[in-house]
Amino acid sequence: MSDRYGILPVDATGGASYPVWVIRDRTTGHLVKALPTRPEPLRFHSYDQAERWVDANGRPSPDAEVP
Repeated sequence: MSDRYGILPVDATGGASYPVWVIRDRTTGHLVKALPTRPEPLRFHSYDQAERWVDANGRPSPDAEVP
């Protein structure tokens, strides 16, 4: 799990009966936005999907590491 991102549950919009999960950047406190840049946050309909996104994006890329 990443130290940079947190996964938060939110109320589903439109009366949907399934949970929706969003990603919060812990360094800024902002929700991660959908791409291309849009005002709404990136949403996942399962915690597992959100967790996979965090695992894939929460670590610095090998190119970013300084030797």
